[in-house]
Amino acid sequence: MNLILIKPDEGSTDTGAVDLSPDDERTRHIRSHLKKTTGDTVSVGLIDARGGRKGKAVVLERQNGGVRLVPKPNTIVQAPRTPEITLVLAVPFPARLKYLWSVIASFSAVTRIVIVKGKLSNPEFCATSALQPSVYEPMIEKGMSQGGHTRPIKVDIALEDISRDLFERLGLVCRDANDGIARILLDCGDENTTPPPARDVIMEQCGGANGGIPSAVVAVGPERGWTDGEAKVFANHCGFRSAMLGCSILRVDTAVVAGLGIVGAALDECHANQDRERKRQRQNSPRAK
Repeated sequence: MNLILIKPDEGSTDTGAVDLSPDDERTRHIRSHLKKTTGDTVSVGLIDARGGRKGKAVVLERQNGGVRLVPKPNTIVQAPRTPEITLVLAVPFPARLKYLWSVIASFSAVTRIVIVKGKLSNPEFCATSALQPSVYEPMIEKGMSQGGHTRPIKVDIALEDISRDLFERLGLVCRDANDGIARILLDCGDENTTPPPARDVIMEQCGGANGGIPSAVVAVGPERGWTDGEAKVFANHCGFRSAMLGCSILRVDTAVVAGLGIVGAALDECHANQDRERKRQRQNSPRAK
């Protein structure tokens, strides 16, 4: 854990103090791994819909073996707004999905995960326990703690065939080509077509971003890939563009990690360019002279 996460319903209303039980994983981490005792401080993250807050909390050991965390108000600051990624993932092999929940959540830009069913997805995968909130929610929290971020991650399980109607209901259809959101269908191409690199698509579609926070929707297909019909729905009816991570044919879990890494870095670059441009404009404005 790089950040001890505190959920909205855990803190007391007056002091914000949080009591963690002896068998809470966070308690074990604080006492056994970090070796913290009464009076020491730890880094905490307070999850909320506005992006969350980060700061320090004082550790108080309790007689029952648990821990009380008392946030230090003068250290708690609002987390800055940063790029956002929605991952659309065709349900993969259950063991890989269980592995991926925490890995996906560790990427600070990820704010939403949508699980869909591709034509070539194994129907048996749709019944896996890995799609149950009781399974994936603790894994997502673990990933967020590892990644050190406090924005909630929304999960949508939409095990339907790919269609415009489905993406309309999910709010993923492009309605404005200049909305600053890059919609990418990861595709390694074939002997006749070579999609552009994912980074290039991000820089093209989010480079301006009209002053808003650059964002992306990234679609990763099942092990056997998207069908031609599904690819046409993405491209012709939902506003997605095919993009590649290179010429290698990757497993789903590898494609997810590589895709989020490359797309996240490109979005960060766009965001940094925006900040530099705003700073330059302020410096050159008549009021600044």
